[in-house]
Amino acid sequence: MSFTDISGHWAEVSIKEAVREGIVTGYPDETFKPGNTVTRAEFSLMLMNALKSTDAGAELIFTDTAWIGDWAKKAVSQAVQAGIIQGYQDGSFRPNAKMTRAEMAAMIANALELSAKDIPATSFSDDKAIPDWAKSSIEALKELGIVKGIGADEFNPSAQTTRAEAVNVLMNMLGLSK
Repeated sequence: MSFTDISGHWAEVSIKEAVREGIVTGYPDETFKPGNTVTRAEFSLMLMNALKSTDAGAELIFTDTAWIGDWAKKAVSQAVQAGIIQGYQDGSFRPNAKMTRAEMAAMIANALELSAKDIPATSFSDDKAIPDWAKSSIEALKELGIVKGIGADEFNPSAQTTRAEAVNVLMNMLGLSK
């Protein structure tokens, strides 16, 4: 499939490869919308597609399970069963919440079963902005070349993840596992 909005985009090659691999799809209007943000449900689906999960999945007991679209329920339940994601302390999953870069890194690190060493600081210049719960995941992924900094070597942990960024990081992850 060719998209009308990715020609010359920095993630064009990754996007085409991710579509070919069945990780992500475009929209019916032949666009990919690379700058659009990714929700927690959307990223769960992309990640489980990338991992080619065949698990049945765990029963979803989030307080907002009804808000998880049918298109994403299986992927979310597989990710829960695999220990890749968990909900928030209030028992919710927040499927329509925009995925932050820190959350994305934590999910990928969990998927790769990277040991959660207690790393007090990352090597990113904005380390003070990175939540403690994400530091070891982010640093492990940086060491493996899966995530990179932006600008002045900042990770920008609370920034919302775009479709292009999500695809690029997932393709980096798969490059590691090939």
